[in-house]
This record gives sequence, C-alpha cells and structure tokens, in this order.
Amino acid sequence: MSCVIADVQMPGMSGLELRNRLVTSGNPIPTILITAFPDENARRRALQAGVTCYLTKPFSEDDLLAGIRSTLGRRETGA
Repeated sequence: MSCVIADVQMPGMSGLELRNRLVTSGNPIPTILITAFPDENARRRALQAGVTCYLTKPFSEDDLLAGIRSTLGRRETGA
C-alpha cells in the first residue's frame, strides 16, 4: 500500500486514530487526512503525528493529486 486517504471524522474511529493505530502496529503508512470541518488545532496535531497532508473540503482534484504526489515523494526519499 502506498498511502492511506481517510476522513478525519469516520464512524467508530477518527482518521488520526487510524493513523496512530497503523504506526503502533508497525505499519507507518503515509496518511492523507481530509475534513469538512477545518480546525487549526486538529490540523496541527495531525501534522505533528506524521500525517503527510491535511486537506479541507471542498478541495480540488489538483489539490488531492498534489497531496498524493507529495506523500509518495516523501516515501521514496524516506522523509
């Protein structure tokens, strides 16, 4: 798997909780989070936790593709 794209608010588990579970299970898959409820504190926490891209809805196809390219580029360089 190259990256995960998840919503911040999902039933049963948040996108950030998903990211944290992946990391603690030994699968630190690069993660892009999306949200319809922009919150600068949530964004800051997500990025500090290692989320590679945080997009607020509505976002353009170009924004999502740029986030994916950036995320995959970080994975290739080991950043």
